[in-house]
This record gives sequence, structure tokens and C-alpha cells, in this order.
Amino acid sequence: MFEAYKTIKALVSDRRGITAMEYAVVAGAILAVALTAFNALGTKLTSIMGTITL
Repeated sequence: MFEAYKTIKALVSDRRGITAMEYAVVAGAILAVALTAFNALGTKLTSIMGTITL
């Protein structure tokens, strides 16, 4: 039981992976915003291109 407690305590106190997780969260948020913007722009560009006649 004591070994499990020591292992859990060591994992909780280890902060080395926190920075990588923060970068992953920020990258995910940027990706979500970019995909939303590209989706909106794609719809508008399709309608604009449809009105152009040669």
C-alpha cells in the first residue's frame, strides 16, 4: 500500500510534462479556431466564385 502511495505521489509532483500539455491545449485551440475560420471562408468563397461568369 505504501509503495502505491509513493508512486502516486511521485507522479502527481512531477511537473515535467505540464508544459507539453499546455502547448498541446493551446495548439488544439488554435486548430479549432482555424478550422472554423476556413469553414466559414470556404462557404463564402464558393458562393462568390459561383457568381463569376466568364
